[in-house]
Amino acid sequence: MNAVAWQTRTGAPWRDIPPEFGNWNSIHKRFCRWRDKGIWRILADAATGEPAGDIFMIDSTYIKAHADVCGARDGIQDISRTKEG
Repeated sequence: MNAVAWQTRTGAPWRDIPPEFGNWNSIHKRFCRWRDKGIWRILADAATGEPAGDIFMIDSTYIKAHADVCGARDGIQDISRTKEG
């Protein structure tokens, strides 16, 4: 479970899992077997107390920041592309 948590948290490819977790291929096969049996959904439901299908997440790529957040002063600077592109 620690290896799967590490991979999920970092977003790294399965092959990049640190060797102290074990063979990456064995970990990936077990992850897939548990996924197919619904074990991950059961664990998520137990951890949250509600069905995992009802969980939604938003990351900062979907949220627009106001110009003041970026260090603009007196509202005269716009958020735009850098001069380099």
